[in-house]
Amino acid sequence: MNPRPIYSNSRPVSVTAFWRWWFVVQGSLLTAWSLATIASRVKASYIVLGVIAVIIEGPLLLLSTLRVPRNILVRFLFALNVLLQITAYPLIVALGVNNLLLHAGITRPLIASLVMIVITVLVIVIHIPYAMALFAPLNNGWAQSIAMIYGFAWIVGGSQFMMGKVNKNVYSHIWRDLLNTGVYGAILFVVVGAIAMYQWGYRGPSWRFNPLAKPWILALLAASCLLFLGWNTFTNPNSFRSLYTWEFHLKSVTFYWFAQGLEPGIAEEWLWRYIILALLLTGLRKSRWQIPGSVFLTGLLFGLWHATNALGGAQGVLATAVQMQFAMISGWFMAALYLYSGSFSVPMIFHALIDILAMMATGSIVSTAPTRNEYIWSTVTELVFVAISIWLLTGKRRTAMQWTVDNIVPGNPLHFATPFVG
Repeated sequence: MNPRPIYSNSRPVSVTAFWRWWFVVQGSLLTAWSLATIASRVKASYIVLGVIAVIIEGPLLLLSTLRVPRNILVRFLFALNVLLQITAYPLIVALGVNNLLLHAGITRPLIASLVMIVITVLVIVIHIPYAMALFAPLNNGWAQSIAMIYGFAWIVGGSQFMMGKVNKNVYSHIWRDLLNTGVYGAILFVVVGAIAMYQWGYRGPSWRFNPLAKPWILALLAASCLLFLGWNTFTNPNSFRSLYTWEFHLKSVTFYWFAQGLEPGIAEEWLWRYIILALLLTGLRKSRWQIPGSVFLTGLLFGLWHATNALGGAQGVLATAVQMQFAMISGWFMAALYLYSGSFSVPMIFHALIDILAMMATGSIVSTAPTRNEYIWSTVTELVFVAISIWLLTGKRRTAMQWTVDNIVPGNPLHFATPFVG
């Protein structure tokens, strides 16, 4: 990875005094809340989180707003503090909101909905200085990648602690589903990630279609995506017949399962196909393997990330290994799909539909271990997408991808006359 990328026509934003002191004010308020929690609650979990908040948001607060120091010991303490704040901040805010709502005594659904609107907007707003203060000083691609991957886990996960114990009869199930499934956390991560990337000198993802993409290739890719969605949702891949025999049935069509599938379509795509892919394309920009290398690495990392699904014990190791294989291959395909089509909405919608339909068909977020035949025919289908990805990354199709790359990588000259709309 390379030092902080810089646009040829602009410069990255630094941590200004305004954001720094707003962050300090927030830290002071969080510290005060934590001290009040310690004084008023006897639960060990509240006390531990309160102590962590006091330590992190108190004496070490200003350290995270400074540029990365040169001294190796201070640099280590700086990195440790950033990781601690990334971990603690979303949890502290989410648990604080949950504690507030739990003891607010609200009994009218309409008032509860209005309160939730105000609170969810407020949580987004107070994460702005969090993003500005923690991520702006990072000027190395590796540090940026680690911080964003780590931040993704805690921002999306932390939001799920909101409304954990509040009255189900008062607060709308839609609010609960948006928070408990992580959709709100996904939106929050988009905001934080966008701020971080802007500070590091990156453009936002491209949303318009690549003018160099061939219409017949886009039509072929669209047909491939639709066929895969149908096969993945409506078949049991235990024989060759599964490739053409479908059973159109969804077990549970509810907003909850829609939200469960929407969350990875937003958050995971924003992390892997926008942030990490952009950082890899920048790091490999002088290599002849810039595009295929970035696609391969982002898919590989995306697959490895799914190993975390086995940590909680809810999903078996074999099922997780098969899921990792699928995630890696689909990661390659979705990265190639984005770079060729030029529109970030394409992989985002495709990813969301894969998860939404699969979860509605099974009524579960947990993958199960396949039989031998199921694994064989699933792998056959996945190899088709490997072949499509390789085909997209060769010849004139790879050349066409340069249009999208030039709209992603800071400082890259825009070779083509078509203006960028992002």
